[in-house]
Amino acid sequence: MATPTTRLRPAERRRQLVDVATGLFLDRGYGNVSVSDIARAAGISGPSVYRHFPDKESILAAAMRSAVDEMSATTERVLARPGATFDDLSSAVFAMAVSTPGPLALWRWNRRHLTAEQAGEMIAASESVLGSWTEVLRRDHPEITDDDARVLTWAVLAVGGSVPPSRGRIGIRRYRADLETIAQRVLRAAPSKAPVLPAPPARRAPVLRSDEILDAASELFFSRGYSTVSMDDIGAAVGISGPSVYGHFPSKGSILVGVVGRARAALEIGVIGAAGVSDGDPAVELRSLVRSYAANLVTSTDLAVAFTVGREVVIESGGEALLAAQKAYVARWVALLAAAADRDRPAGTDGALDAAGARIAVGAAMTIANDFARTRRLRRRPRFYDELVFLVDAALGL
Repeated sequence: MATPTTRLRPAERRRQLVDVATGLFLDRGYGNVSVSDIARAAGISGPSVYRHFPDKESILAAAMRSAVDEMSATTERVLARPGATFDDLSSAVFAMAVSTPGPLALWRWNRRHLTAEQAGEMIAASESVLGSWTEVLRRDHPEITDDDARVLTWAVLAVGGSVPPSRGRIGIRRYRADLETIAQRVLRAAPSKAPVLPAPPARRAPVLRSDEILDAASELFFSRGYSTVSMDDIGAAVGISGPSVYGHFPSKGSILVGVVGRARAALEIGVIGAAGVSDGDPAVELRSLVRSYAANLVTSTDLAVAFTVGREVVIESGGEALLAAQKAYVARWVALLAAAADRDRPAGTDGALDAAGARIAVGAAMTIANDFARTRRLRRRPRFYDELVFLVDAALGL
């Protein structure tokens, strides 16, 4: 960390501010970080930050752009080699993601905070990378359709973006190798081959005004971010004034508690249902959990909000129970996947899936589910639910 007496060149100072801000945004949540916080962590005064960036949004955009630019540069560098393959591309980007996961995590979770112009620039740059990857995938696998290739490229990029800001004790080589294995499984799951599943039940129509408010708030938090939504915005979405919302909820935080409470209930219902149909088979139970999770992502924005709102915001709003439920839910997936792999292992072999491998696979699978659910062009696909389940199952090796 720099001190007030450290003198850096302008480009170095910008890089330092971006790095410091990235850590703060990931740790506290974008809405809970101020320019003063960034300045203090960088060891400079608040006004000094404005010599390099006009506002906090510009710092966020620069942090995200660094991830997109690095991915673009990596893509160009790999494709410059004669005979470069899709596997070469994914391996190089996985190495980048495992080494410096912060900027990619920011792009996944905070892009809604960008201005329309900033978001447009990021999307254009991302589309260029996506197009290059899709073209290489089609060249390497001519049996894959253009549509399947594009969706599979999205899924492989999501696998690369699944690395958390902290890998814990999992080494870089191990993490990268596991991601490559998961990507190979995903590439064999062409969306057009996804089996037709029973459609998930439609969400129940709101009965009370409070239900309407929660539904509207969930959509707004999902599309615009919790910190940018006001009580007036929520009221307008249901046809009442902002002050009238207080007749149903004392604060915006209490509305968030209602939304995340519904998300927690959805997870718990899925767990109970999966245990009821499994007959003790961990693979059957995990497949049921995948379907219930995908169904909730498809029919509601509650889960997406619960998993994307900053941890501090949830705690301040009294949602500690949700955080505990999230952790327990992910741990259940991990335990079931490890148990399923052990159960399917031929007697006398040493092919058990350890806890680290199960965590990596579950992280990749959930990232595919969450990223696809947040991407409107994918959500609008006619068979989105079937395809989502198929890809998540593939990532898990089910």
